[in-house]
Amino acid sequence: MVAVLVLLFTSITTAYAQEEGEDSDDDYDEEDEPEYERDESGTVWIQTGWMTVMLDPNLPAYQYWYTADENGSLARFRVAYPMMVEFEDDNGDGAYQLNETLSYIPLEAFEWTLQTGAITNDKGFHEEVYASYTKGGLTGEDWEDDWYEDWMPGAGEDDDEDEEDDEPLAYADDEEDDFDEEELDLTIYEETTVQLYAHIYLNDYNGSVTDDEGVQANYSITGGTELKIDIEIGNFPFSSNTSKVTLLNFLQEDIASDEDADYKFRLHEEDGEHEIESEDEWEFEDDIVEIFENLDEDGDGEADDVQTISLVEDSTNQTRAFYTWLHKAIIELPNATTNAVDVKVSYFTTGEALLLFLAYPYFDDGTLVHDPSLKLLKESSPITGPTHIFTGVPINILLGVSIIGVIAVIGAAVAIRKR
Repeated sequence: MVAVLVLLFTSITTAYAQEEGEDSDDDYDEEDEPEYERDESGTVWIQTGWMTVMLDPNLPAYQYWYTADENGSLARFRVAYPMMVEFEDDNGDGAYQLNETLSYIPLEAFEWTLQTGAITNDKGFHEEVYASYTKGGLTGEDWEDDWYEDWMPGAGEDDDEDEEDDEPLAYADDEEDDFDEEELDLTIYEETTVQLYAHIYLNDYNGSVTDDEGVQANYSITGGTELKIDIEIGNFPFSSNTSKVTLLNFLQEDIASDEDADYKFRLHEEDGEHEIESEDEWEFEDDIVEIFENLDEDGDGEADDVQTISLVEDSTNQTRAFYTWLHKAIIELPNATTNAVDVKVSYFTTGEALLLFLAYPYFDDGTLVHDPSLKLLKESSPITGPTHIFTGVPINILLGVSIIGVIAVIGAAVAIRKR
């Protein structure tokens, strides 16, 4: 049965990591105009003539593909944000390592609201469509104390005598109720605020990251084919003033419905381009994961403002899409001070996905804002020309996308989730 599509317009406000940007020009094609729909399951669809993005109603997760490619049969990609980790940066490199973990925080343990809206210009076109995930309270469902082990290699493998000393913090041993196992205590994160505010623009958009010292980074967003996300984290209960927090970016390159579609990640790093796939078996040594070496393409001794991972079709070596993030994030402190900070990145594969950890320094009682984005290349579309599906959606497309959306969950994370 085909879900009935309905419109939802909700006005929302948010903090931004960038200054007000400018559209690079006023000339645009109608197929670049962003639109949005919401079906009866709560799934949100954002679309231009070139790009379709599907947003999960229950957890921050985005699937994106070429609109002309029906249900993403030839090229379909996914990024989700299922977990935060507090860690102590023992080796001082600023990036997250498994053996530095203090707490694992599953974001699926919390309620999420997904709100949408649009900004219309004086010509009646949507200049921008936005969608905002906002974290709420706990769902009330129990989580096993070892929920993270199946997709965090090396976690939980300590010897019995060391287990008590090395286990992550967010656990409560409820001896009074005579429980046999420890339970995950997530109540300390109930007041933590998390919002992911996504935008897609009609025109190309230029923005900058600024703090009290001025402009710290610049970036450009391509109208009609790129979804920019502002990630905002606030009121995080740090264990100490030296600990840090990282957000897991769960990237999947091969969720196209055509079994012959085969993609790989190409990481553009300072020491060269590195190609990996989700299914690669990662070799760990002392729980050490790989550090992403920020690219400095202009050789000025500073990391480029935007760091990039390409999604490349294996058989043709053609780049279809990008996942990017800014090298700088903004910390907004309670006294209205703003500071730009470096974002350190580490990664490994699990057989299900590429786990990319964006690490942020301690921000006291303040708020941290950081911007990644998802992008498709127009010239690399496997099917020629733009199209729209919101008018007269073919039944096979709508059903196909809905089914894939249900089963394309966070691999092992859901399997090990709740008791």
